[in-house]
Amino acid sequence: MTGPRLVGPRRSDEALAALAADEVIAVPADGGYLLAARHDLRDAVARLGALGLKAVGPTPLQVVVGRREQAVALASVWTKETAILTDRMWPGPLTVMVPAVRRAGESDSVVSITMPSTRALRLLCRESEPLMVCALQRPDGAPLVDPAEVEVRLTASDVALIVDGGVCRGPGPTVVDCRMSPPVVSHVGALPESYVDAALMMGNRRRRLFARRSKPDR
Repeated sequence: MTGPRLVGPRRSDEALAALAADEVIAVPADGGYLLAARHDLRDAVARLGALGLKAVGPTPLQVVVGRREQAVALASVWTKETAILTDRMWPGPLTVMVPAVRRAGESDSVVSITMPSTRALRLLCRESEPLMVCALQRPDGAPLVDPAEVEVRLTASDVALIVDGGVCRGPGPTVVDCRMSPPVVSHVGALPESYVDAALMMGNRRRRLFARRSKPDR
């Protein structure tokens, strides 16, 4: 069986055409390569899961976005603390877990959202809407970081194409559960927990200072 074809990050037209045809593609991201499909594809979770690959993070629903508005639209609640973290750390290796917008027939659910630092992936999301993703991993759980290895391990029947972003170095995203206050780091990746804590502390200080300055004089 032949492997999927590699396309350069500037060939977004080919990647967009594959997504529009309900195909799965492989894309570079923070810490490794991901499988990606259109977020609104009804069987996206089943199709990604059928490839036998484990999703990164604590929930099966992983979404990457290219604009903040896309992220907010996916959440039923977007707290001030979530805004503080994403304002400071996006684009970048930060995943926030937030309550998802409930769909018909669904119970309460959670969605994990990232705005990756990888420019090609962000631009793809801006043009195609949010993408549902899961990590490409070796049998031992290590991420696939080299497009050549992705090409060897997958076939053309698995994915339509691989967006070649070169070797994806560095740890993956840090995951922060923003369903509680204060938010809790559930997985430490590229961003240390102390950095998350400092961002929240500084953000809350600025909010209080702005609120005091905004009060009218009596």
